Amino acid sequence: MSTFLVIILTISAILLMVSAFLQRRFIERRRIEISGYLKTIRELTILNEFSAALHESLEKEKVLELIVDRVKELLKAEKAAVLLVDRYRKITDFYTSLGPSGGCKSEVTGTIEKVISGYETIRTEDISLNPGFVGFPPNHPEIKSLLMVPIMLRGEVIGALMATDRKVTGGFSPEDEDLLLSLSFHAALAVEKVQFHEEILMMASTDGLTGLNNHRTFQERLKEETERARRFNTNLSLLMIDIDHFKAFNDTYGHVRGDEVLKRVACIITENIRSIDFAARYGGEEFAVILPQVSFEGAMVVAERIRLSSEAHVIKLNGDEAVVTLSVGVATFPDDATSKDALIESADKALYLAKRTGRNRVCSFREKPGG
Repeated sequence: MSTFLVIILTISAILLMVSAFLQRRFIERRRIEISGYLKTIRELTILNEFSAALHESLEKEKVLELIVDRVKELLKAEKAAVLLVDRYRKITDFYTSLGPSGGCKSEVTGTIEKVISGYETIRTEDISLNPGFVGFPPNHPEIKSLLMVPIMLRGEVIGALMATDRKVTGGFSPEDEDLLLSLSFHAALAVEKVQFHEEILMMASTDGLTGLNNHRTFQERLKEETERARRFNTNLSLLMIDIDHFKAFNDTYGHVRGDEVLKRVACIITENIRSIDFAARYGGEEFAVILPQVSFEGAMVVAERIRLSSEAHVIKLNGDEAVVTLSVGVATFPDDATSKDALIESADKALYLAKRTGRNRVCSFREKPGG
């Protein structure tokens, strides 16, 4: 075989090899591109489904539960959590894959503060090896790998989203970080919608001046509590409270100062009742307090405590000092009334008796005028 033929065959073989190599490179590149396209499509589909699911509910707990469940699932994490903060950087909600608060509480310190106040994203394979990861209480569930990102809404941090302990080998990847940031964006919009809904409900049920429940909400709640007391054969007490000489106070100091007194009295009432009790502005300078499962004797104690607190509270007005006193009427279901309306009427009669017999006192429906 001639030298020329050998050269031709060698060149042909090299060209075939180069062609095959280039073809393999092209196929591999196309495969990577297609894989990237499919990954992008999958992530977009996930985010679209996630967003749609979030907007199906207006209940905060359901929304937070869905957020942590999806984060745990999509990032293949053992645990996940979401926390929300108010404008003062105080934690208002902490929901984990273990449930509300997950049996633990946390503060905006250490690691969480870095995310909330520092607008940082944190990703580590082992938090025990980094002394900077602090702020979790001693009884917090054990964590190794951690990915935490801020939840941003209109340029402000409203919370943090986190995933811990990735199930597959290795810690969280930069791609996981990008995905969690995308999830936090959709979570922020859902949280905003829920908070807006809660604000509307609060506005509809709250007295704008005092922050207490309004008259309509009071009537609805008293109906519910009366039916519950009847069903379970328990006591239900009602206080009707009136500010003494309020008209004269307004005439002397003006309506702006009068509004301040209404707000002060509302605070005094809420400070002297339980969290399960229900305080409302009944109308004008009159307030009402529903005391579930409280006997007549217990209600008298609460009423007197509120009256004494108001009597001891000094209000400073343009250099002057004023004391606002209260008259309180007490009635208890079922001894004094057997229906919602009758209970209101009985407590109102007791209030009228307190005002008629000198004010700044507590009277019950069972007392008789002049008795």
